[in-house]
Amino acid sequence: MAPRRQQYTEAAIQVLEYPENIQRRPGMYVGGRGASALHHLAIEVIDNAVDEALAGRCDYIEVTIRADGSIVVSDNGDGIPVGMHPEKNKPTLELAFTELHAGAKFEEGTYSTSGGLHGVGVKATNALSSWLEVTVKRDGVLYRQRHERGLPVTPVLILDPHTQEVIGQVGVRGEARAVQEHRDKSIGTGTTVAFMPNPEFLDVVEFDFATLARRLQTVAFLVPGLRVRIVDERGKGQEREYCYKGGLVEYVEYLNRDRRGLHPPIEIRGEAEDGTQVEVVLQYHTDEDEEIVSFVNTIPTPDGGKHVAGFRSALTKAVNAFAAEKKLLQKGDEITGKDTTAGLTAIVNIRMRDPQFTSQTKTQLGSDQVQGQVHSIVYEALLTRFRKNIPLGKKIVERCLAASRARHAAAKARSLVMRRSVLEVDELPGKLADVAKGSPTEQTTLFIVEGDSAGGSCKQARDRRYHAILPLRGKILNVERARLTKALSNKEIKSIVAAIGAGVGADFDVEQMRYGRVAILVDADVDGDHIKTLLYTLFWRLMRPMVEAGRLYVARAPLYLLRNARESRYAYSDAERDRILEEWGRPKGVIIQRYKGLGEMNPEQLRQTIFKLGDGDNPALNEHIVQVTVDEVHAANATVALWMGGSPGRRRQRLMRHWDGTGLVDENGNGSYDEEDELLDELVDEEGEE
Repeated sequence: MAPRRQQYTEAAIQVLEYPENIQRRPGMYVGGRGASALHHLAIEVIDNAVDEALAGRCDYIEVTIRADGSIVVSDNGDGIPVGMHPEKNKPTLELAFTELHAGAKFEEGTYSTSGGLHGVGVKATNALSSWLEVTVKRDGVLYRQRHERGLPVTPVLILDPHTQEVIGQVGVRGEARAVQEHRDKSIGTGTTVAFMPNPEFLDVVEFDFATLARRLQTVAFLVPGLRVRIVDERGKGQEREYCYKGGLVEYVEYLNRDRRGLHPPIEIRGEAEDGTQVEVVLQYHTDEDEEIVSFVNTIPTPDGGKHVAGFRSALTKAVNAFAAEKKLLQKGDEITGKDTTAGLTAIVNIRMRDPQFTSQTKTQLGSDQVQGQVHSIVYEALLTRFRKNIPLGKKIVERCLAASRARHAAAKARSLVMRRSVLEVDELPGKLADVAKGSPTEQTTLFIVEGDSAGGSCKQARDRRYHAILPLRGKILNVERARLTKALSNKEIKSIVAAIGAGVGADFDVEQMRYGRVAILVDADVDGDHIKTLLYTLFWRLMRPMVEAGRLYVARAPLYLLRNARESRYAYSDAERDRILEEWGRPKGVIIQRYKGLGEMNPEQLRQTIFKLGDGDNPALNEHIVQVTVDEVHAANATVALWMGGSPGRRRQRLMRHWDGTGLVDENGNGSYDEEDELLDELVDEEGEE
């Protein structure tokens, strides 16, 4: 008998009120429950302080990560209004933190341009916090209210500015007299928000100093003259302070500090009829990578949007128009959008009223009118600049033509490596042990293994349905110091490119990959780490879409095999070895085998660890196959350029600073290299195991 179907009635329709609507679906408001969502909570508060700076009411912001894990954001702006709201009959300060879609940024005047326009952001921070406390300096006194789990647990209290003794309450008789008797205008104005993220709604509750420091540094570039400071009261007690007067020009110079620029930064400014302000700074360099960083009202838009699309089309049109005017193109020459952004660093910053983002997390701008506005302003300004400075225009056209020719060369290389028959030519005899025919691509993994000896053991240990093995002889070429043509002439790199089968450089196509993922498997020693770093560099520089798509992994081989009278267990670090020994009570007679390399593991041991089939939808994955992720593109670019590039002097200087145990600062005393503080750890996040 079929089960009785539940009736769909009016009672099934639920109306979730604040804060439950946010607590039940944090992903809708902050993009998930992980580290990104956690930092989004802090950034929402920081962005409110930045809006004060954009409005000209604030010139200092301070962020403190407290020892207990809470965070404090302070500014010296005007302070959030605290009095009773004329319509809601509640303190305005309370509404700002509890009433969805309540804010001062909907109407023109108070904030002409602002990052927060939905009236949601700081309410999400409040709803997803165990507690939040806001203190406002205004009228010469302090106003404070505490919230727990998103709801106020105290009224808006009035405090003496020096003793912080409660002297009154907003909305209660005697409020004005209390303020009059205790006020001291010399304390200034401002807002301080402190909160503790709630582990009930978030999977990660520990703030990362480098992530927040990078955001604050970016803010300092975007708002010239604004001084920002971040202090970490946990552990190392790190501290950074940023203040830049050069704005986006200085930002581009910072991004290109490890590259050789082909010309001084080009700055473009313009304003559309509706008041939208467009600011673009760009500079070409000798490297191949593209770096376009975009913002709307200081809010980063890592997924781009209409403003970036307008910039790209304008740049392509201006370069082609100037090249045609000066007859710089020969027969067969073609400059496409990919060619005009190869070797380009650019910042696109828009300030506008009522921006329309594609989501609450504001990663992509969706305002249609902006694309045409940016295109028009950038195209006219660039073409005018080229005509006034013909050598500059010619240099940029030549750079784009060089990129076009390199793209065509890459396309030819791809046409070779895309064919499976390439794997049968004399250059690759017997190296690749492929998966069985008919294996679902999404479930397969190509293991790039250090050494023929280890490769032989892996071929015996693998499951042919899911695992392909490609052994490497020795160390591959460092592609950071070699052009594409030289890289592709390297035998080991050619083997990797051919096996993956999706091309290289700008022509790489993730959808054409012959395997669902690629996993690096090397010895757990210095040479193995070096080979792994060379492979990281290869994949980041020549196959970056694969990394960004989350299809690069590292296979973690065990360091130890421990045996006692009852069982055998593997350990992947010295700490794990010690934990197992403690768990066993450190008995006598324990046999500890240290694996000096993969070649010392027999096929059965490899089958029990790296090639163990996992549960779930994808049996090719297990806990020993760890995904490589990149949190911040510029950090990865800067790290690869520093540690794999051709400047040993800078590496030596950085290492000396790093091992000294002090914070890394640039020659101006600013903490400009936060993203490199942890060396190559900032390039990848391997769940703390790297």
